[in-house]
Amino acid sequence: MATERPSIVVVGSLNVDYTLRVSRLPVPGETLNSRSMLTCFGGKGANQAVAAARAGARTAMIGCVGADESGTRYIEALAAEGIDTCGISRSETPTGIALIAVDDAGENSIIVNPGANHEITLAGIERHAELIRGADALLLQLECPLPVVRRAAEIARTAGVRVILNPSPLTDAFLCERFEVDVLVVNAGEAQRVAPERDLKEAACRELIITRGAESTLSITANGVREFFPPKITPIDTVGAGDAFTGAFAVAYSEGNPNAIAFANAAGALATLKAGAQSSIPRRTEILLML
Repeated sequence: MATERPSIVVVGSLNVDYTLRVSRLPVPGETLNSRSMLTCFGGKGANQAVAAARAGARTAMIGCVGADESGTRYIEALAAEGIDTCGISRSETPTGIALIAVDDAGENSIIVNPGANHEITLAGIERHAELIRGADALLLQLECPLPVVRRAAEIARTAGVRVILNPSPLTDAFLCERFEVDVLVVNAGEAQRVAPERDLKEAACRELIITRGAESTLSITANGVREFFPPKITPIDTVGAGDAFTGAFAVAYSEGNPNAIAFANAAGALATLKAGAQSSIPRRTEILLML
């Protein structure tokens, strides 16, 4: 295993989350009263960057926020986590937001207005190409324009940098134009669309990881299928748990940890024990203690 802290670069989204607590999720056409509202920073990209930083990596974020107060506060918050923010640009388009409903079982429903997240450009990625080339791993999601995500992956793979993709939110465009990555991290529902037969060639990756909530996480490689059972916990809020898993996995994977998925399972489980996305993401000491 590596002795130095691995370097992780994340290209992705930054949102301000508005989380509403409800007794149950509304059905179409229904209005419910919320018991409380929590405002905090989120977005899959930044969530995963925070998860990687807290899990022990040197982390850099490439993304876009608005030229507004939310954008300024967000950059300051990431810098306070020790994350390199030089790759975050500003746009006249407002910072992205997410409206999240969380029920008493901890399940959630999310509506995202991408805002400035869709202002990341190919030229912007090229400006930070050297940052990507110098990383141990590049971490990607699909809350930014697909051409930008694809180009970042191309830069990384050409330089021999491992690419980890969490293709969420899954789109038809990605399924039609998928590109090669090292590791693909999906949930059970996404797996049915990405690779229903769990075929690595179809999934366009070397390792396919399928998270399944309280059930075992599957790792599918050319050597076969391995199962990793997550810790048994009672979730309070599942928002951001998948991002905590992916960010922590990127760190342990880059360290050469053969139990990277067990490490990530612990991070994901811990993230369900607190409300909010980034506020619930555990630190390395907490993850190791749970393991």
